[in-house]
Parts: sequence; structure tokens; C-alpha cells
Amino acid sequence: MNHFRSIRALVFDLDGTLLNSRKKLSERTQNALLRCGQLGLDLFIATARPPRSVKALLPSIIMKNVSAVYYNGAYCRDLSGNTSSFTISPAIAAKIITQVCRNKEQDKLSIESEDVLYALSNAVYEQNRKHMFVPPTVVSEKRLASIPANKLLLFHCSTETKHYIMNFGAQLSVVETDAGELLQIMEKQISKASAVSAICQKHAISMRQVAAFGDDWNDLDLFKACGYSVAMGNATPGLEKDATMRTGTNDEDGVAQILEKWFLN
Repeated sequence: MNHFRSIRALVFDLDGTLLNSRKKLSERTQNALLRCGQLGLDLFIATARPPRSVKALLPSIIMKNVSAVYYNGAYCRDLSGNTSSFTISPAIAAKIITQVCRNKEQDKLSIESEDVLYALSNAVYEQNRKHMFVPPTVVSEKRLASIPANKLLLFHCSTETKHYIMNFGAQLSVVETDAGELLQIMEKQISKASAVSAICQKHAISMRQVAAFGDDWNDLDLFKACGYSVAMGNATPGLEKDATMRTGTNDEDGVAQILEKWFLN
């Protein structure tokens, strides 16, 4: 335990990390989180998900004790309830929407804007329900292009569309997750690490004093920024190379295993 006394904050991805394969938070993991909070450690949830689905997945006793980073950092809420929102350049978002429609892939596109999901049709929901808790608000192409976008989502898009989006690499952060099924597109400076760092600075916590837990490529920036990083046993192959250590899978309470070892036993 002495080796980890410098840690002041813990950051957890949600899917594949805190949640098991049934999308549940186990009693063991919940108890470990609450006990760490009682010890004075700052707790963060850092996820690609929107606020509405995180609220549905985690019990209120956890939500009221964590700072939350949504949309991979594009929308955040700290423990005091203060929020921050970062959106994609409207001009770039409009170009991407136009190109997606030109490639006849409008049924693969959706936009998240401050906890509201928008799309050009319900087809994107029907085809990707495992990623979406509720159907989108369906709007026209013109209206969609006018909405401030925290995040653009593209499911199973073509190579042509993917290459077009990558041309905006200097202005956008593009992360491919879910075994290549999903492109998550945010403003360039947005990441889980930048969002966590901004909140930590308010509490005089250095990123060297933060430990991050994750399982997919959108956790890589956290792994590189934090003093400690833990790859889940079910992590995307290759991610563990950038982690300080590896733990059990999400179905083996891998998060709780580490917290108990570091702080609770």
C-alpha cells in the first residue's frame, strides 16, 4: 500500500471496466469505490457515453460521489455540479454531414449535444441499439448541421467516409472503438485526459497522482497522462503495452481487485 500513497484520484472507464459484461456494477466493485471515496480519494467516471445512459447504469449513491467525464471529455460535470461543454467546429461538422449524406450513409450517423441524441432517421437506432439507450430526435440535414455537436458518431462507415474524416485530423480527435464498429469524433483538444486534468487542477491534484482504469483505445490518452494506469484483463489487445499494470477482467471484478490491494486490505 505504501507505494500507492501518492495517489489522490481514481479514474474509471465504464463499459468493459467498471461494468461487467451484463452492464452491471457488481456489489464488490461498488463497495470498493465507496470505501475509496471514504478514504478521501477523488473518484471520476470517464466514458464515451452521454449523461443519460450513465445515470441509468450507475446507482445514485455512486453518481453523487463522482466527477463525470462524458463524450470522451466533450461534456463534464464536477462534484459541485459545474459543467463544461466543448463542441466541434460548425463548419467542419456541416462538411462531414454533407459528405456522409453524399455517400448515402445517413443511416449510420448521429450527433450528441449536451445529453440529447439527434439523427437523420431512426434507422441508426434500430441498427445500433446496443450503443443507444433511447431513439434519437430525428431532424433534417440542415437542422442537424446547425446543432452544436459535442460528438459525432458513425457506425460501420465506409472506408471512403473514414478517409474523408481523417483529412480533418488537425482539427478533430477521431477515435475508433468497439472493434472497429464505431468512429467517435470530437474537437481536437478533447480527450478524457484533458477533461480529468482540468478538474484535477481545481483541486491541486497532479496527473502523476492519478490512477486510470480502462479497456479500449479511448482510454489510451489517460494511460499516457496519469501516473498509474491499469488495463483490464479484457482490454483491447495492445492497450496493456501502455499500462503500468494489468488486472482481472470486468467479469472478475478487476477494478475491485486492484483497489482492495492498493488501499483496502
